[in-house]
This record gives sequence, structure tokens and C-alpha cells, in this order.
Amino acid sequence: MRIHILLMFTMAASAMAEEEFRQISLERIWDAAPHNAFTDLERFHGRWFCAFREGSGHVASGDHGKIRVISSNDGTTWESKALLESPGLDLRDAKLSITPDGQLLLNSCEYDVDHDDSVNRNNQSVTYLSKDGVTWEGPQRVADKGYWLWQTAWQDAIGYALGYKWGTRDSTRLYTTTDGITYKVLVDHLRPPNDRANEHATVFMPDGTAHLLLRRDNSDRPSSSDALFGTAQPPYQDWEWRKLGHRLGGPAMIRLPSGRLLTAARRYGSEQWTELGLIDPDNGHYEAKLRLPSKGDSSYAGLIWHDNLLWMSYYSSHGDKTAIYLAKIAIASEMATLDDENRSSGPAITRDLKRP
Repeated sequence: MRIHILLMFTMAASAMAEEEFRQISLERIWDAAPHNAFTDLERFHGRWFCAFREGSGHVASGDHGKIRVISSNDGTTWESKALLESPGLDLRDAKLSITPDGQLLLNSCEYDVDHDDSVNRNNQSVTYLSKDGVTWEGPQRVADKGYWLWQTAWQDAIGYALGYKWGTRDSTRLYTTTDGITYKVLVDHLRPPNDRANEHATVFMPDGTAHLLLRRDNSDRPSSSDALFGTAQPPYQDWEWRKLGHRLGGPAMIRLPSGRLLTAARRYGSEQWTELGLIDPDNGHYEAKLRLPSKGDSSYAGLIWHDNLLWMSYYSSHGDKTAIYLAKIAIASEMATLDDENRSSGPAITRDLKRP
């Protein structure tokens, strides 16, 4: 009996050692509205900030969503810091970043949900700026009307944001900014018209290489709904694209301490779920790693590497309502990388990595 128990313990320990991605905690951190969705996460002035949309549902005429900003010192106890709104419009898709002058930037979009049209003149990208995450200046209406800016990723004090137009004349434009207020077109038609490209995530590597994960939705051409992985060198005007072989919604992406690219996205099949996966930039290969507790209307994550763990905000409808969640995930291979670095460089260090 003792030998049997010892064998079982040894097998369990071996299985855990081989489990590269392990969810170690999951907390529902907000559910005050009927529908709480489309998150992002940032660490600013030593605190956590999570931004998301509150509304009646995913999207509908008369549902004029607002952006809620909540904050926490420890990631456990959260409190509301701001509620942003554009009266009569649906304020959607909050994305957070930190500007070169040390302000918290929030990208969003005013969507005239009550007056839809075929050429997308019913949406206006906006930004808000804050020095403390509590008091916000805005909205500043940015870029070209009808182009939905998804997020701003910073490299060498320049911010890059892809804007997309959805509809019968859909197209994409890559914008640059230095202050989160003025956005200028760098590349027009980053993807061909009618490509149905839209949401994206961007990561810059230490050598300046840019990687962009791009969602596409071609309902009439399922094979053309594969997400694309783009790579470019400065000045980011010429892009090489690879199909990932999977449809990915609400993409987020981060460079891990080892240099690997980790993404969170909504997956599609007989059902929908939120998933973490790795992308090999050399061949555009996507490898699923961890399915988060999720179902249906879900995903749109924020990713931060902090205290040797992946912190991840996302939303899901697997519970009694659509709510905001915070997961902490251990990645064994990253710990091994850090252990090797620490042995060669001295005491352990804390890393905060988000869309470097």
C-alpha cells in the first residue's frame, strides 16, 4: 500500500512538472452591470488598473455603454475609480497603455449604435489621458472618422495603432502618435480592402521588430477568417503576413521574459472559449496552451507579466452573468528562464511586461 501511494504521488508530481501552463487563481472582480465586457489591464504607479465596458448586452440599439475603470493595490480588492461616457453613444473597447510622459492612456471608440450604416461613418475613435487613473481628460476625438483604433503600442516614444473600417468599404490604416492625442497615418491600406481585418495586438521586440496579430472575419469565406501574423522592421511600412490557421477574436499579445510571444484570444468551434497560446514568429505557427474557464461571449484580455506570474483580465459568460475575471497563471518554462538568469546575474528581479 505504501509503495502504491508513493507511486501515485510520484506520478502526480511528474504530471505537474510537465504542466507548463497552470492557472493558480481565478477571481470574479466586477459584475455590477447587466453585461461587463471587453477588458484591458495595466500596472500604473504601483497599482492595478482594469478598464472595461458596462452595458445591457453585447451590442444593441439603445444600449449606450460606458467605460468603467477600477483599481486595486493587491489585485484582490477592487474599487471603481472612474466611469466614462458619451451620452447617446456606445463607448466601447477600452485599451490601456502608458505614454512616454508617464500618463495613463485609454483608447476607446464612440459607436452610434442607433444609426448604423454601410460605410462606418457612425464611429469615432477617442482617447482619454490621466495622471493618476482617477481624473481623466477627454474624450479627444482622434484619427479619421469611421476608423476604429483598437489600441496604442509604444516603441521609442512613438505609439502605433491600427484603425479599421468595417462594412462594404472596409479598410485598414496604421497610425502613429507621440502624445495619445494626435494620430497621423503612417500606412494606408495595411491590408487590402475587403479583407475584413479588424481587431489587433502589437508587440515590439528588443531589436525593434514589430509583430502584429490581426483578427479577420469573412463569414462568406471561412478560409479567409484565419488570423494573420504580421512582421515588420522600422519604419514599419512593409509587412510580411502569415496565416495562423485559426480564427482568433479579441486578440491580446505579450512578449514573455524568455522572448516568446504569448496571445490570449477567443476561439471558435461548436462553442466559444478564451484561450492562451504561443505564436512562433519564424513560421507563424500557433500552439494552444491553456483554456480558461469561459463560455460564449468571452475573451478580450489584458496581459501583464508581474512577480514571475502572468496576470490576465478577461470577461466571460460561463457564470450566472457576463462578468470580469482576473486569472493568475504560472508558466513553468518562464520560471526556468528566470532561474537561469538569476543564477548568472544575481538576486531575482520583478518584471512588468506589457506590449514592450
